[in-house]
Amino acid sequence: MFLINQSVKLIINKQLRYVSYKKYLDYSRVPKLDENDLEEQWVKGSGPGGSCVNKSSNCVVLKHKPSGIVVKCHQVRDVIENSKRAREILITKLDNKLNAEYSIENQTKQILAKKAADRSRKRNKLQELKEAFKKREGID
Repeated sequence: MFLINQSVKLIINKQLRYVSYKKYLDYSRVPKLDENDLEEQWVKGSGPGGSCVNKSSNCVVLKHKPSGIVVKCHQVRDVIENSKRAREILITKLDNKLNAEYSIENQTKQILAKKAADRSRKRNKLQELKEAFKKREGID
């Protein structure tokens, strides 16, 4: 089973931090792919890359028969890697469609929104404390 990216990049104070949310997310509702439900095709890709792209069929088109979702993946030159990535994208799309507000992406968004609200609340509280100190000490 392919899982969605475990870490989320946060840019705070121009630093790149990787924060793992795996322990907070509920993966029990993530759909599992059955290979019999998939229809896989390899087609020629497009974009930069010259003859490696134009002559070889390394772009993967993956169709989930029960839901009708189609995913096209041409991120790297390798067919096997494109196939893996297409399956990951398909799982994400199926999860978003089936679980809506309980999907992994929405759970991550909710966690990030809560963290942003906490940061904003702390920033506002500190600002109020500074203003109260300045008023109390007569600093302006």
